[in-house]
Amino acid sequence: MSSVHNSDADGAWRRRADKAVSLFKGARSFAAGEPADRAPTTTFRLPGGGRMRLSTDRVRAKPALSPQVSFMLGQNAIGLGVLGLFFPNGVHRFLGLTGSPQTTQLLFGAREMVTGIGLFSDPTRSGVLWARVAGDVFDIAVLSTLNRRSNPQQSNARLALGAVLAVTALDVITATRMTNVKRNRA
Repeated sequence: MSSVHNSDADGAWRRRADKAVSLFKGARSFAAGEPADRAPTTTFRLPGGGRMRLSTDRVRAKPALSPQVSFMLGQNAIGLGVLGLFFPNGVHRFLGLTGSPQTTQLLFGAREMVTGIGLFSDPTRSGVLWARVAGDVFDIAVLSTLNRRSNPQQSNARLALGAVLAVTALDVITATRMTNVKRNRA
């Protein structure tokens, strides 16, 4: 058997490999803190002859997982905000809350929705993360008062308290890391 050597295909493969190596080197230099103008970029040809240029994000967080965690916390907050805003009676029944459903809508639903949208739009905003931490402290205080024998939903309140404590830990870690993010000025 003889092998056929196609120089066009070999050249295209070589160009893609060279581009991948240069992107890797660029990413490595970007992570090392080199200037943003040396950040890895690539240009793609679009159908119709147009071009699209992709560049890396200008935010550097160590570890880089913090923005993704922050984004997920924002999604979680939007979900909780929807529950608090549109189903306050269900929240009351589940936790054994007494009082006005409008209070639940305002203090829990609206607050979660605002911080969730803030993080969903820009997960690197440390001020929004610290607002979440403050809200978590409020939630812990409320849930701690519901964790009593006279509450028929004590087990649900205890479950919610455990979840809020876990999320608070994530909020504090992420807020601390995002506060220390270095941003390049464009």
